[in-house]
Amino acid sequence: MYKFDFGKKISFAILLAAMGMIGLALLNVTQWARVNISVSNSLLQFLLGVSPNVAAGYAMPLILASFMPKVVKNTNKGEARKVFFFVSIFTTLGLIVWEFIQIDSKNLYFDINDIVATFGGVSLAFLVYVWLSKVKISNEQDTYSQTVTKNESSSQ
Repeated sequence: MYKFDFGKKISFAILLAAMGMIGLALLNVTQWARVNISVSNSLLQFLLGVSPNVAAGYAMPLILASFMPKVVKNTNKGEARKVFFFVSIFTTLGLIVWEFIQIDSKNLYFDINDIVATFGGVSLAFLVYVWLSKVKISNEQDTYSQTVTKNESSSQ
C-alpha cells in the first residue's frame, strides 16, 4: 500500500480534482502538440488523434466526482463507488454524444477510435478512483492507529 506524508490532511475531493487536472494538462499538451508538431509516424499521429478523448474521459469523472458529497465523504465505500460509476456513465455518454454530433459538422470529424479512447480514459479514471479511495482509507486508518498509540502511551 502506498503511503503519503502530506503533513496535513488533504481532502479526498482535492485528491480527485488534482488527479483530474492531470488529465486536463494532458489535454492541453496534446492540443498544443497537434498544432505545433508535424508528425510523419502513423502511430504517433494516431495517439495524438485519440489522446484528447482519453484525457477528457479520464479528467471529467474525477473532477465531477470531486463535487459529489457521497463520493468525497466516502463514508459508505459501496455507495461512493456507485455514485462514481454513475458519474463515469454520464461522462461517457456525453462524450459519445459529442462524437456523434461531429458527423454533421464541417469542421469536426467523427472517429470510432475516439469512442474507444473515451472508454479507455473513463476506465483509467475508475482505476485511479479505486486506488485513491484505498490509499485515502489506508492513510486515515494509519492516522487513527498513530493517534490511538500516541494517546495510550501518553496516558501511561
